[in-house]
This record gives sequence, C-alpha cells and structure tokens, in this order.
Amino acid sequence: MNEILVSIIFGWPFVALSIFVSVIGIVFERAGLVLIGAVLIIPFCYHLSGSSIFSVFSLLLPVFQAGSAWAVKEENETWSWLLLMPTVSVIGWLVVVGLIS
Repeated sequence: MNEILVSIIFGWPFVALSIFVSVIGIVFERAGLVLIGAVLIIPFCYHLSGSSIFSVFSLLLPVFQAGSAWAVKEENETWSWLLLMPTVSVIGWLVVVGLIS
C-alpha cells in the first residue's frame, strides 16, 4: 500500500494534476489555483532533483509556477503562460523520453 501512495505522490498523477490545476488557474485568472499547482509538483521536483540532468533546475520549477501565480494576480497573462512553460517543457520532455525508451 505504501508503494502505491508514494507512486501517486511522487509520480505522474500529481504531475498531471499540477499542470491541469495551473492551466485552469491561468485560464480563469485564479492565482490560488496556480499556487496549488506549484505545491502539488514539489514532491516530484524533489524526486527529480536526484538525477544528474535536472539536479538544480528541477527545484526551480515550483518557483516558476509561483511566479506564474504572481503574474496571474498582476493580471499579466503573457508572463503567466511564459513562467509555466519551463514546467510544461520538462514534463513534456520526460513524457517523450519515457515513451521512446
């Protein structure tokens, strides 16, 4: 049971939920939802920081999402999308690498 719980918290369900909640927060201009998305991705980013490729950068992904929430609060839609893109790009890259290998 513990393995399943760890897999859910550190794995793809929370990552997908984080991206989904953040996108919904930007679309409906709710900074709180984007912050919730940033909090949801923290365990995955911590787990990802153990790899040599993303060691430091992965810990910055929640910070970018928090910046996106700030941009939503300031009603700057362009910056909110731009600050969400590093997270979406890293997750997209991991999905592609996972599907290829």
